[in-house]
Amino acid sequence: MRPANLQDQFLNNLRREKTPVTMFLVKGVKLQGIVTWFDNFSILLRRDGQSQLVYKHAISTIMPGQPVDASQFESSGDGSRKQRLLQDVFLSRVRDAGVQVTMFLVNGVMLQGRIAAYDLFCMLLEREGYVQLAYKHAVSTIQPAAPVDLTTDFDGDEDSEA
Repeated sequence: MRPANLQDQFLNNLRREKTPVTMFLVKGVKLQGIVTWFDNFSILLRRDGQSQLVYKHAISTIMPGQPVDASQFESSGDGSRKQRLLQDVFLSRVRDAGVQVTMFLVNGVMLQGRIAAYDLFCMLLEREGYVQLAYKHAVSTIQPAAPVDLTTDFDGDEDSEA
């Protein structure tokens, strides 16, 4: 059995602990409640005894209402593929360097923090003990606050021939 991906680890933690969350949709709508169930495509959010089905493709971020230890979540996009994707190289280097990033969502919202973990579909952004899960489909840009060395991952490229 393969390990759970980042969003499953994160959502399972929220569900088990019955942690109140604020969920922001791509269009800017703010939803609040408790995650009671989820699958690959949707999340069931309960508030005041009422449940609503929220499709993941419409979610930009999920933010727990209380601090969560980001170190309990593991990245699963660290280069298990033969050819690493640019985003894997970039995100792993930024995460390992521990630098702050500024992230803009497609709706113009700006997020800041440290990339604590990531996988193929989402990133866990941590700031002052609080975390939020950001879905990559809602992110437009990520800029580290300090330079991050990406060069060693490109050793052996055709440009390195003398």
